[in-house]
Amino acid sequence: MPAPSLLTDRQKIVLQYRREGKTQQEIADILQTSRSNVSTIEKAAHENIRMAKEALAFMYSLDATLLCTLDAGGDLNHEAFLIYKAAKQFEIKVQYTAGALINRIISSVPEKLHGTIIREDINVYLNENGILYVC
Repeated sequence: MPAPSLLTDRQKIVLQYRREGKTQQEIADILQTSRSNVSTIEKAAHENIRMAKEALAFMYSLDATLLCTLDAGGDLNHEAFLIYKAAKQFEIKVQYTAGALINRIISSVPEKLHGTIIREDINVYLNENGILYVC
């Protein structure tokens, strides 16, 4: 029996095909279903992933300190200094270079960014080891 998963087998297949660059119609043809069904499956998969990310961010934040909030409308390249400034006040050394810090934020919450422009407030948490969590 396979291990339980947040994604159904069908959702995994659709996401894999999309990652390979296939259109929803191409996937529908392969799976012998409608394009709208593929769209529904893909949307549900992304929603499951979003909820899982939120749950993980919450769990990580329990062992971390809310360091600061990067406000919507700001540029991530400019706002990153706030993280270092806030960490210094808590006497915690951030374990990332500026570039790595920005990349970590971009990869963690791409839905809250447009390029490096912050579209939604981003809460930044830091644990005592300097590991960053964002949500």
